[in-house]
Amino acid sequence: MKEISDFELNKYGIHTKHHIMDNGELRFRLIGADGSAYVRTESSLDSGWQNSHYHKTIKELYLVQKGWILFAELLDDKMVIKKYISDEYCISQPRIPHNVYMAPNTILHTIKYGDCTKPDWEKSKKLDELLKKIDIANLEL
Repeated sequence: MKEISDFELNKYGIHTKHHIMDNGELRFRLIGADGSAYVRTESSLDSGWQNSHYHKTIKELYLVQKGWILFAELLDDKMVIKKYISDEYCISQPRIPHNVYMAPNTILHTIKYGDCTKPDWEKSKKLDELLKKIDIANLEL
C-alpha cells in the first residue's frame, strides 16, 4: 500500500478545504472532482444553529460521532425539529430547507452526495426566522 500525499491529491481530482467558522466551529473538507464531499465538523462552545438552506439536487447525510445535534426542516411551511445523538444519523432531502444545531463538544460527519456538479446551496430566510424564536433550553423533543 502506498500513501497518497496531500500534494498528490489533485492528480486524482480531490482537494481539501478547511475553515474556522465565525462561531468557532472547525470544518475539514475532502472534496471530489464531481463536487461530492465529506465534511468533519467539530463544534465550539458557541456553535449553535448554522445557516438554514436547501439544495435542488444534493442530499446531505449527517452522522453524529460524539455529542448531539438538532436537525430542523421546513416541511409544508411547518418547522419540524428532531434530536440526534451519538451513532444516529439523518438525511436532508432536495428542496427541503434544513438547518443543524450543534451542541458543544459535538463531532459531526457530513456526506454531500447526488448531483454535486454545480453550485447548489440556497438560503432559507423563512427557516432562519423561525429558528430565531426557539429557546433551546426549553425545547421539548
